[in-house]
Amino acid sequence: MTDEARPAEIGVEPTPQPFGPFTPHLGTYILLFFLVVVWTTIGLLFMAIDTSKVDLALLNPVFFVYLPTIVLQWLIFLAVLLAVRHENGRLSSLGFTRPKLSHVTIAVGFLIVSNLFLAGLQFLLEQVGLPISKDVDKLVEQAGKSVWWWLGLSVTAGICEEACFRGYLITRLRAVIGRGWLWPVLLATLSFAAGHTYQGWGGLIVIFVYGLMFCALFLRTGSLWPGIFAHIIQDFAAIFIYRWYGF
Repeated sequence: MTDEARPAEIGVEPTPQPFGPFTPHLGTYILLFFLVVVWTTIGLLFMAIDTSKVDLALLNPVFFVYLPTIVLQWLIFLAVLLAVRHENGRLSSLGFTRPKLSHVTIAVGFLIVSNLFLAGLQFLLEQVGLPISKDVDKLVEQAGKSVWWWLGLSVTAGICEEACFRGYLITRLRAVIGRGWLWPVLLATLSFAAGHTYQGWGGLIVIFVYGLMFCALFLRTGSLWPGIFAHIIQDFAAIFIYRWYGF
């Protein structure tokens, strides 16, 4: 290979990024468009559907909620992995560092602080007429009858949502936009919150704020693992919190 040919290859080499080198590819833009535009739009349109006439108690949660959600989220996670491969990147570019015991400790501390804050926010929203939809309570109540499926859903959400909406969206949007972390964090969090519109406007606001907290945790620690552990614990613990306290 001649020296003249080498500069032409420099443009396709992974470019330095805060979480590891990668080069945005066509697949990057397609996936970003799907997660930021299509996913968000579908989620917001879902809020226009009247679900009050649907009796969730009559639906089998495994076939109507758990299994479809698990399959969909792992498919999106697979799309992320394929995109990373075409970007000549590594899992470290998503924030997949080596897991440590300290990540669990950080996750627990994060859960305590964030949930205290969110409890206050939820109370304020209820006072202004924006409560979280009670459909969530019905799902959690049914989850107690399918604990292993709920655990699978919790692990799936913890890994897939953190990897997609924190690890991938934030880092790739920053690479594309190129103006700090603010817009990537806001867009990624809006997309994440749009997947929870079944909780109503109050729930959407709470999840959006919670998503911002997870983004801060990710950027502060430089790793996805604290967020993954916190996400899994939060979701799975909902069963026992409902049993003990009724909410």
